[in-house]
Amino acid sequence: MIMLVKFHNRGKGVGAGPVDYLLGKDRNRELASVLRGDPEQTRELIDSLHFAKKYTSGVLTFEESDLPESKKQELMNELERHLLAGLDANQYDCLWVEHRDKGRLELNFVIPNVELTTSKRLQPYYDRVDRVRNDAFQTYMNGKHGLSDPNDPSKTRSMSYSRDLPANRKEIAEHITTALINLIATGVVKDRDDIVKSLNSNGFNVVRNTKKSLSIRIPGDSKNTRLSGDIYEQSFRASPSFSEENRASIERYRKNYTQRVSKARKLYESEIDKKQKYNRERYRPAELRSIKTVNNALETVQERIKKVTKQNNVDLQLGNSIRCINGNRITSSGLEISNNQINDRLNQYERDSKTIDAHDSDFREVEQKAKPSIRGTSEQISRALNTIGETFERYGNAAIKLDKLHREQRIESKPSFRPRF
Repeated sequence: MIMLVKFHNRGKGVGAGPVDYLLGKDRNRELASVLRGDPEQTRELIDSLHFAKKYTSGVLTFEESDLPESKKQELMNELERHLLAGLDANQYDCLWVEHRDKGRLELNFVIPNVELTTSKRLQPYYDRVDRVRNDAFQTYMNGKHGLSDPNDPSKTRSMSYSRDLPANRKEIAEHITTALINLIATGVVKDRDDIVKSLNSNGFNVVRNTKKSLSIRIPGDSKNTRLSGDIYEQSFRASPSFSEENRASIERYRKNYTQRVSKARKLYESEIDKKQKYNRERYRPAELRSIKTVNNALETVQERIKKVTKQNNVDLQLGNSIRCINGNRITSSGLEISNNQINDRLNQYERDSKTIDAHDSDFREVEQKAKPSIRGTSEQISRALNTIGETFERYGNAAIKLDKLHREQRIESKPSFRPRF
């Protein structure tokens, strides 16, 4: 099983173009079904845009005629992450339509080129910038899901074919190529002239030849089938070592396949990280401010709070990494506050500021009025204390005099003592 990613060179027309192609004008195209999205919504979104390129479309194509539903969903999720890295499902529209009318499975996608929350132009894929990531994605996905490598020499050296080639014709072309390689290995076929003779003799009439390919008419088929690859080129010359060289080349390629998948995964994840950062910065929802803008608003609020609370000796600190306004956390991961919320909070802080200023003014007014009374009372208390001190001093002096007088009286009243002999 091989998965190939192909982008269509379209996107400038009306929305009916891609949607009608995928589902039919009457939405009854045979073996076509919607896997994800709303066709009419996608069409209307495309028609509402005024960009030069209004949509991006492409297809995941497989060798198989069908896959389990879970595998389809997984691969669709992988492609959306690849093209719309960093965006949530509500930020874009993507229509997925399954086709199985060519004998193989195709998962077609159409993405209107608009980011839904900002109405900004969205560019899911730009080849000059995104080709490296896309090539890594294809290699990584084929390796991750156990799919065949489309770049394997066994598929590219001896034969290549159009991606639109129906499965039955592709199978016949592969059998023809295998048979011719066996003839080359046995020495029966030595150059392209021998290949043409062999094809004609087996009923596959060569109807056209170019420098790089041959076109044949398969019996019972009304259309030509083009055969291209090393052995179908005009310059092809078989050598005794042709088969051995071809086998050795395939073995060398497959030996390093695991390493190539690992390298592709690392490259893909690195490119995805860049795309995520770009998209998350560019497509922030319109009603939310960027972290930088919010932080500027917070700085204004912080300065206002400091100014209001300075006179009341209130120590308010806002952390550097996490800042809060009424319980809302602003972090580097990107939780944003709406313009209205910021304005509401600024207005609230302004009202609080005025209230505090008014209270401060009232306090100062009361203080000024109270100061004379306080000074008068203080003076009265001081005079009273002085009076009490003087009174205690007078009473103390009087007590001392009284005590002295009492002692003198006791001495005078005592009888004198005279011995009797």
